[in-house]
Amino acid sequence: MSKPTILLVEDDKASSDITRLFLAGVCNIDFAKDGFAAVEMAKKKKYPAILMDIGLTKNMNGMQTTKEIRKLPGYENTPIVALTAYAMKGDKEEFLANGLTDYISKPFERSMLVEWVKKLLFGVSDSV
Repeated sequence: MSKPTILLVEDDKASSDITRLFLAGVCNIDFAKDGFAAVEMAKKKKYPAILMDIGLTKNMNGMQTTKEIRKLPGYENTPIVALTAYAMKGDKEEFLANGLTDYISKPFERSMLVEWVKKLLFGVSDSV
């Protein structure tokens, strides 16, 4: 069985390299370095899930990018999860209000990210 391919929207190379390393056995990853590229990639391919950096520095931030992707056919209910260093009180509520499904704060542990992606893509969880 081939591994599903998710979209990672991340402008920091170190963060994208770590995420790719953590998820290597779980799924394939297409990368977008900014919001514009992410929207264009989502127009051409249907991803089962998207991991979104919120603090994108070029053109659109992660919340703006999410709003644009949500307008695309087939992406109304696709899980889009923030991978972000923003973890202040009220941030999660703001992310959810702007169309994101959930968020994982950076830095995150490998096991946490792998568990979340497995549950998202396959409906399975390693925890009891």
